[in-house]
Order: sequence, then structure tokens, then C-alpha cells
Amino acid sequence: MDTIISLRRTFSDKPQLANVLMLIIMAGLWCTGLIITRPIIHFETETFLAFYGNPTGSFRSEVAKFFDPAPTDWDNYQARELGYLFEYIDARMVILLNKIPFFSYGFRSVSQISFAILSCVVLYFIARELLPTFRRTSCLVLAMLFPLSTQMLAMQAEYFRCGKTIAAFWTGLWIFCLIHWLKPITKKRSVIAYLLLGLGAFLSFITDKQGVMIGLWVIGLSLIMAGIRRCQNRTCRHLIYFAASFSAAFCFYVYWDYGLCPFIIETVRGYPPDRSWSSLSFFLDHDLPSYIKGLWNGFKLTALQIQLAFGNFWDGNFLSWGLLFVALILIALSALKKSPSTSEGVDENSKRGLTDRVTLGAMLITAILTCVFMIMLLYMRHKPLAWPDIWRGGYYYQSATLILVVALLIVFSMLSRRNSSKRVETYIVCSVFLICMANYLNLPKTMGFGWERDSKREILEANLLYDQEIRSKQVTEDSRFLMQYIFAPASERGALYKARPRVGDGVNLKILMNDDQIWPEKGWAHSEHSADRRHHNFKVNVRAGDKLYFHVNMNQGMRSDSTYWNPAITYEDGTTYEASKGFSGTQGANGWQYQYREVENYGNLVYDRRSKSWRNGSFPFLNSSKQHPGSRSDSVRVFVVPKPGTIRVTGAPVCVGTPY
Repeated sequence: MDTIISLRRTFSDKPQLANVLMLIIMAGLWCTGLIITRPIIHFETETFLAFYGNPTGSFRSEVAKFFDPAPTDWDNYQARELGYLFEYIDARMVILLNKIPFFSYGFRSVSQISFAILSCVVLYFIARELLPTFRRTSCLVLAMLFPLSTQMLAMQAEYFRCGKTIAAFWTGLWIFCLIHWLKPITKKRSVIAYLLLGLGAFLSFITDKQGVMIGLWVIGLSLIMAGIRRCQNRTCRHLIYFAASFSAAFCFYVYWDYGLCPFIIETVRGYPPDRSWSSLSFFLDHDLPSYIKGLWNGFKLTALQIQLAFGNFWDGNFLSWGLLFVALILIALSALKKSPSTSEGVDENSKRGLTDRVTLGAMLITAILTCVFMIMLLYMRHKPLAWPDIWRGGYYYQSATLILVVALLIVFSMLSRRNSSKRVETYIVCSVFLICMANYLNLPKTMGFGWERDSKREILEANLLYDQEIRSKQVTEDSRFLMQYIFAPASERGALYKARPRVGDGVNLKILMNDDQIWPEKGWAHSEHSADRRHHNFKVNVRAGDKLYFHVNMNQGMRSDSTYWNPAITYEDGTTYEASKGFSGTQGANGWQYQYREVENYGNLVYDRRSKSWRNGSFPFLNSSKQHPGSRSDSVRVFVVPKPGTIRVTGAPVCVGTPY
């Protein structure tokens, strides 16, 4: 008799043992990849790592770096100081870990790995909420769907995008809160909890550009849920809580993006940021055909992300296709067998779960639509994201993929409600395991994605050299700056930092009045980088109709030559003409003209309404407070003197495109 009982227990424990085995395999593969993968060193790493790793004795100066995008973002204002904070942590951790022999073999984004793990933890609790009848080990297996279906291993081999993972983590956390508060058994309601939910939406806003779409989606989805609760409970309390919380989050984000953050940046570095990349402004700077094309590309890329989460059919082989085929059969089996509905209790449970199913359905639909719009805006903002192979790594689309993984869990939840068979859990868990294994088998092919072929070969060759130097610990004078900097003693890093190579060679500057040069006395003034300002403050006598020409020349190369120059002309009676305030889309308005000079000839630039700048092709260009030269022509802002008198010409031009 005891033997029979023991056999029954062994038989009943088999699903649990299978879950543990699958979990060990999946976790082992991911951890092995973390240890042995040789990460790529992106060229931008040399900018932010050394910048944030530079030894400074002042905590205030380190904080000031977060509000100065010029050294790390080429002055592209994005109001994502939280992202800069994690880059700072990464830089410090890389320098710290390279002192430990076990970790001194490569470069890793500590926050990337940490948030990927935390995202899996949050996914585990989401699975527990959506599938309360499933075993804990089953939910852990489902949580591993995110790192393995989004090809986290391939991402580690290519390029870390810290902000994307952080935004993905916030997404998962707030989805979990929404699902948890949706449950009818939850009796306690707290205003503080709703405020914290709004805070999470705000943090999603400022973490990254994807976070803006995520925050808007969370707001809309939460209001849908609040409306369903309103119909169910016949009370406006939850609707008011949600609306107040998210309205406050959105309003504070707008204030942060357009008011507080630009003010802090201007206070820290002395001139305002370029707001052309600001999120809400970007939404309005495109015409209808651009949105239609972007929507179509967003749909295609979302479809590719969906097939990645459900199984990478696109880049499969016969073995992976076989695994995916079996996985789909198991998913179909979990949907075929309907639960019996003869008992009165089952009918009551079905009615009680109707509201949950409606809300989960709303989450599923809005999740997919949000991913389409999110990727549409990313495509419109940065078209290289839609290059043929870029989607495979998913590093730019981590938040979108996480939303789709949650959508897949919602589908599983609906299937489990439809079918009460005990085998449903086994079908679903095994199907997820097979999907992850199929994706892992495609890993070598997936890791082959890249940018343009020549750029990819150049990057891979550079990283091969990095890898050899790291393994041998033979860093020489010929090694690239980043290698020397990481392995140098702390006492030598300051000198290396000051002597490090720049991404640009700075710009040349001068001011002409008609045909005569009035600043500097002769030659050119030179701004080398974003901390090298060239102040001018002088008086000159003028006649009506005289022209002042503010020239920006590329020096030796035009790369990273964006230059902040906001000159002001002030008469003795106090009348002032400031370039940024007088900027217009009409030549000559407010006394300002916008030209370029090629050899000895001046020509008018053409106004581009979408970018709100004057251009001659791509370069040179000129906007309200910036100028960028071309390879054969200077960018020239011209002021036509309206009346005679003595004027004072002030300004502090600086090459913000070349990071300091």
C-alpha cells in the first residue's frame, strides 16, 4: 500500500519536476550567455563612459553632468536625466569591476542586466496574477519568456540601450499594479497607491522616448479599467483617483519637458538646450503622409516583434521550426477542450470573471495598438531603426516586446479560463519552453544582425582587438583610449581624460561687417568642444543698411560641428535684437537673414517647416540659436542694421556638437 502511495506521489510530482528542469535549462542558458558573451563596444561608449568615469572631487559637478546633454548626447535635448543617472552608475561600476580579476574581461551595462532581471521578477508576479491556479515554478518558466524571446543574449553581443530596459521595467511594474488592483477580491483602496502609479507613469516619461508612449498607454489603459470599475461598482471614486493621478503625472511631465528641465540645463551650462527632439514637439512636426508611412512601418515591425515573442519563424532552421510547430499544437490543445458548464457554481464563476475577461481583452487590444504607435514614432524619429535586420535584437523595442509578452500571458490566461483541464498548465508551460529553445537555437543567426555592412565589419574588427587586449591584459600606448582609460590607475585617468580623442575637431568663428572683419582682429576664433566658449563683447558704429555676418566654419571636418550662437545687438538707447527671439521662417523678418557662403559667394538658405530650420540640403543649417556648417560652405546668420548709431555685439559661441 505504501508503495502504491509513493508511486502516486511520484507521478503527481512529475509536472513539478519537469517545470524545475525546464527552469534550470532556461536560466542556465541565460546565465551562460551573460558570462561568455563578448559584448560589442559601441563608439558612443567612449564618450559617456569616460565622461562619467572622469574623477572629480565634487558631487555637485557630477550631478551637473546629468543636466548637460552636450557631452553625451551631442546637445540633443531629450529631458531624460534619469537615463544619464544610470549611465553614470554603469561607468562607475565598469571601472570598479575591472579591478576584480573575474570581471575584468569586458564591458557590461550593470543597470541593463539588473533591470532585465527585475523585469523577469515582475513578469513572474504578473503571471501569478493572471494565472493564479498555476504552480510557482510554472510562472517562473513563463517569466523567462522575456529574456529569451527578446534575444537578450544577442543584445548583449551587440549594443546596450540602458534607457530601453529601464522603461521596460517600469512598464512591467505598472502593468502588474493594474492587474493586481483589477482583481475583485482586492478590498482595500489607497489614494497613495494611485499616486504612486502616476509617479511610475511620470518616470516612464522621463526615462526614454519609448517611455513617453508607455506612459500615455498606461494612462489610457488605466482610465479604461477605471471606467469598467465605474460600471461594475457604480461609483466614481476609482475613476476620479485614476484621472487625478495620471492628469497630474502628464501635466508635471509637460512642465518638466518644457519648463523646469530646460531651465536647469540653461542654468548649469549657460545656454538653453535644443528642444527639437523634445517628445511632444516631435509629434507635431510631421505631415499626414509621414504618419501614414510611419504607421505602416510600425505595423510591420510590430508584427515582427509578435512573431519573435511567439517564436522566431523568420530566421529559423528545421529544428527550431519543428519545436515551434509542436509549441503551436500545444497552445491549440489548451484552447480546444472547453470547461464543463453544467454546475451552478461554474456558471457563477463565469459571470464573476466576465469583467476580468473584458478588461484583459481591452489590455490585449490596447497593448498591440500601443506597440504599433510606439514603433511608428520611433521609426519616424530615427529611420535606421527600421533597417532590415535591426528588429532581431530588439534592443530598441524592449518595452514594446515586454508589452507583447504580457499580451501573450493574457492570451494564456484566457485559454486557462476557457479550459479547466489540469493539462492546460502543462501545455502552456511546455509551449513557452519550446518557443524559448527555438529562439535560442536561432541565436547565432540572430546575433548576425547589424547596420551597414562596412560599418559592421569595422566595429567587429575593433571589438576583436578590444577582446584580445582585455584577455591578455596587454594595454599599450597604441591601444584605443577607452582601453587605456579603463585599465589605468585612478591617478592617471584625469590626464588621459583631458588628452582623449574628440569625436569632432571644433569650429572656426568670425564676424564681418559688410566686407570688413570685426571679430576677432584677424584669422578665426576657434571653439574646440562644448566647454570651450568664445565670448565677444564689443562696440561698433553702424549705418542703416550695414550687414553683420556671423560665420561658422567647419575647420577640418564637419562632423559634430553643431554650434550654439545666440548673438545680441544692443543700441545705446536699450533697443535689442536677439537672434533666438527674432528667429522667423521669413527672410529679413525682425532684421535677420539666413545664408551660407561658398568660396566668396553668399546664398540664401531654404526654410524647412518640419525641422524649423534654414537649410541648403542637409548642411549647412541654421535655427533659432544654432548653426552647423557644410563641407564646402559656412553657415552664416546675417543681421541688417535698421538705423544708424553705436551698437554692442555680445555672444558666447560654443561648439556643442563636439562633446567635452
